[in-house]
Amino acid sequence: MERRVCKACGSDAMVPMDVVVEADEYEDLISDDDTESRFFTCHVCGDNWLSLKEQPSGGECQIVFIHQMGMDPVLKRVAHMETHIVLNDGTVGHWDYFLNDDPVDADIWHAKLRDRRKLLKSICTN
Repeated sequence: MERRVCKACGSDAMVPMDVVVEADEYEDLISDDDTESRFFTCHVCGDNWLSLKEQPSGGECQIVFIHQMGMDPVLKRVAHMETHIVLNDGTVGHWDYFLNDDPVDADIWHAKLRDRRKLLKSICTN
């Protein structure tokens, strides 16, 4: 099983799972069978995110990341790129950031994510 280091608590407990996304639940994010989805969750602190990758034939690849599902507001960001894998920030053409469905500045979004991860880390270390 492929594990990743959790960005919230630092443990080697982030586990990915392939998931099937119900089309009616996320119909504004996915359009057809060219969509892949994975759910990552940390078994120590509970940090999580869902990634939905859509690569239309001959077009730009788009990956939607929904962070800390179950918390409000929903933290969502969208990577627009030519490749189908996020190798580093250089492979992403540009990012769009959202709180719920409202576009926000990247700095505001990252601050919210940082605050949530600090909270998750403090819960599992106390």
